[in-house]
Amino acid sequence: MKKITTIILLVFFASACKESNRTLEVENNTTEASKNTSTTNLPTTKEKYQSTAQYLCKINDQDWSYTKASGIVSTHAKTKKQIALITFKKKLPKGSESIQLHYETNSLKLIAVSLILKFPKKEGGLFTCYYDLHPDTRKRNPQSEISGSIDLSDATRASGTAEIKNLNIKYEKEKLKNVDDAVISISDLKFSNVGYSDIDKFVKTYKK
Repeated sequence: MKKITTIILLVFFASACKESNRTLEVENNTTEASKNTSTTNLPTTKEKYQSTAQYLCKINDQDWSYTKASGIVSTHAKTKKQIALITFKKKLPKGSESIQLHYETNSLKLIAVSLILKFPKKEGGLFTCYYDLHPDTRKRNPQSEISGSIDLSDATRASGTAEIKNLNIKYEKEKLKNVDDAVISISDLKFSNVGYSDIDKFVKTYKK
């Protein structure tokens, strides 16, 4: 009788251990699946920046978006002309790109542009490219054209347009993987509701 009881107890414990191992295996699989799912659902750094970017224009027929826009109105120290500077910045996983538009407030016309863009380079990675066109550099870039206007009728919000044709990179174009990136054209650039600060008004108010 004692022998039979011992056998029953051994069978019971063996069965319990087997069930416990099976439960532990299921829990481990569930936990691992949960980790994999959580990792899969996390957005990549590139996706995070793309999701917050807003379309602005086309650069060489490719869409370009920005993550931050700002504006400043101030008087140029040398020319004594009042300029509205509108800046669009695009945050990247590494570094950033930007487009700066300079408008004369008297005529409300676009008079200068400055851009920092990143394009693939021959040896891999991205090359930081500088492009700009100002009144004093137009003679060196006779083939380049810029046009556009700005509306500053709202005291704190600006809207406007810009178009840029055949703007050459400043230097080291030989490093670019695609030679076409050495000359850029910008189209379809329209913006509205960009907040700006009038530094001249602030200075006048401060002096009172």
